[in-house]
Amino acid sequence: MALTGTQFQELTNALISAFPSAMELSMMVKFKLDLNLDTIVSPALPLSAVAFELVQAMEARGWTARLIAAARETRPDNPTLFAAAQRVGLAVRPPPQAPTLERIVRDSNSFLDIVKVRTRLGEIETRVCRVEVTSDRGRSYGTGFLLGSDVVMTNYHVMQPVIEKAAGADARQVLLRFDYKRSADGEEINPGQVFHLADDWLVDQSPPSAIDMQQEPKSGDPSADQLDYALLRLETAAGSQPVGEKAAPGAPPRGWLSVSPHADTFPVDSPLFIVQHPDGEPMQLALDAQAVIKVNGNGTRVQYRTNTVGGSSGSPCFNKDWELVALHHSGDPNFAPLHHAAFNEGIPFAAIKKLLASRNLANVLGA
Repeated sequence: MALTGTQFQELTNALISAFPSAMELSMMVKFKLDLNLDTIVSPALPLSAVAFELVQAMEARGWTARLIAAARETRPDNPTLFAAAQRVGLAVRPPPQAPTLERIVRDSNSFLDIVKVRTRLGEIETRVCRVEVTSDRGRSYGTGFLLGSDVVMTNYHVMQPVIEKAAGADARQVLLRFDYKRSADGEEINPGQVFHLADDWLVDQSPPSAIDMQQEPKSGDPSADQLDYALLRLETAAGSQPVGEKAAPGAPPRGWLSVSPHADTFPVDSPLFIVQHPDGEPMQLALDAQAVIKVNGNGTRVQYRTNTVGGSSGSPCFNKDWELVALHHSGDPNFAPLHHAAFNEGIPFAAIKKLLASRNLANVLGA
């Protein structure tokens, strides 16, 4: 099997974690693979280089799966090794002496580290807000999220009444409500903390495409500057302030989301998680472990099965590692009575970053 660069790195690091000395690694190779490690790599190298060259040699021989199985049999309780094997797709091979009745039913359903999930959700939920826009047509809702200390991203179509100066729409009346969520028992709703837009509030924008409203099969792909986003400047740097108006002295800042380096990678049937304010309701999380359907021809749209409803527009989308990879923007436009919605759709952040870079705005993210 051929490893990707990321898989190669993860497996190398996992071997170092599971076998913290060259001697332990050498014993595993000898006992399980009947090979002498000294004949594969130089014993004078540091452990990191030894592990790297071992993985490289095993891959060249076509023995990657055997190496992973041998390591797992020797160190079955090492979580780093298990996680690396899981990502490569070989974590479920148990030692022969330990048969089990459990099975992997769907390969796309990866195991999630509970501490990582809890920690990441705690970070993410403080950085997502409900966007409230008022015009003569009433109040509409969307979702947004911090990408810098005072920068929020949402959809263009969420902010469209204000951007296009619709009757009664005023940027000064736009509210960005953070921490709007239910209490643990579900009985109370935290009204959240409200922030307003700066005078020079529109940092950048990219409208949606008419193609977004076409039913499948579509006539083409939206252009690279039709990404349905609005990048907004806040009056106050919410990301640099602690959560809550009465935060304790020394409380950590709210922070902001960082874009994943893998924001152009969407394996078919991989998970996609969306933190959102559906129907303007308190913050909720939608998960689908077999979500991704496809990426369009020019990488400007990704389709997935994760649920959303009105008010979810502008939500951040995360991969299985809880990395920010896309901006949710719409759903299946086929509203025929007997048609069951086939997909929701987002904008890969790789496309957004490319457009921002072309406009000399790449430094806005995280600023």
